Amino acid sequence: MTSGNRGLGRGLDALLGGVREDEKVTSDSAEVRMISLEAITPNPHQPRREFSEDGLNDLAASIGTRGVLQPVLVRSLGGGKYELVAGERRLRASKRAGLTEIPTLIREMSDQESLAIALIENLQREDLNAVEEALGYQRLQQEFGLSQEELARQVGKSRSSVANSLRLLNLPDSVQRDIQQGALSAGHGRAVMSVSDAEAQEALHHRIVENGLTVRQAEAQATFFKQNGRLPGAEEVGTALVAKTGKAKLKPLEPRLIELQHSLSDMLGVKVKIAGSSEKGKITVSYGEEDELRSFVEKLGGSLA
Repeated sequence: MTSGNRGLGRGLDALLGGVREDEKVTSDSAEVRMISLEAITPNPHQPRREFSEDGLNDLAASIGTRGVLQPVLVRSLGGGKYELVAGERRLRASKRAGLTEIPTLIREMSDQESLAIALIENLQREDLNAVEEALGYQRLQQEFGLSQEELARQVGKSRSSVANSLRLLNLPDSVQRDIQQGALSAGHGRAVMSVSDAEAQEALHHRIVENGLTVRQAEAQATFFKQNGRLPGAEEVGTALVAKTGKAKLKPLEPRLIELQHSLSDMLGVKVKIAGSSEKGKITVSYGEEDELRSFVEKLGGSLA
């Protein structure tokens, strides 16, 4: 790839344009080859390290019944060996399902291009927490020397959205960790970040966690700090901001529902989003064009007139 921000931006643009087309390819395509699982090694640039055992088992069961509906993407290492670029969950689940081969797309690409695709694949998943998303943006920006505007264009977000995400990385490590673990939301993080004093940040962080403050309540305390140079006492903000009764607790999506999103997305070839809980919620399916919709409907046993 060429040096300089503009050259890298154009190269990444062309690369990801091709990948988006690849994501729509099915195992019936002439471009897809069946390759031995033993010939494919993991991607050392894979930014995602944690994979739910239950989710992998569910996907393996689905693959055992229906096969692999979306090919994985690899690059050649020579000598009949390949390195995985995208699709690690499908590869792992296929091994668990007892498969010996997997539908595969082969592309020639550099280490940097492989990293870009792995990052983009993860950033396009809607279940990433806010800090994981910000770290993905940061690494992609640093690897390719992109401006925030170029980065936003590559990932299909507004520049302000990307900028707000990256600012979360300025938070104390303890706050970032709680966001990653689901104890805080990105909104809570932004409220803490708006407090300029480190000790006051820590105190507000503690109040949010201990008292279950909503984002609006956290923002109210941050606003009080900016106006008065200190956080409010209970008598100054009212019991609604600090009392434990009636507090709104965050309810992040259950891990098994997060993995179900992955399984359904892999199985159906479209983006699937689950909201709610195991008892009650909704499933939303998103498609990008008519061919994707047609393929989805056919997999459900119907047809698009």
